Amino acid sequence: MSELLEFFRTETVGAAAETLDFWLNECSLDEAPSAEEVAQWQAVLDERGGRFVRLAMMCADWLEEHRA
Repeated sequence: MSELLEFFRTETVGAAAETLDFWLNECSLDEAPSAEEVAQWQAVLDERGGRFVRLAMMCADWLEEHRA
C-alpha cells in the first residue's frame, strides 16, 4: 500500500480524511490495512502537522483498538 502512503503525504486534508475513514472504518476485513500500515500512515500524517494531526489521532485510536 505504498501508493496510499504517498497519497497521505501529498493530498489535501479533506481527501486524506475521506480515504482514511474508508480504510479504517468501512472497508471489508479482507481489505483492511495491517497495524504496520496504519502506523506508517499515522507517522506521515503527524509529520504533516496542522489539520493532519487529527487524522494521525484517528490512526492512533484504530491501532489502540486493534492491538487490544
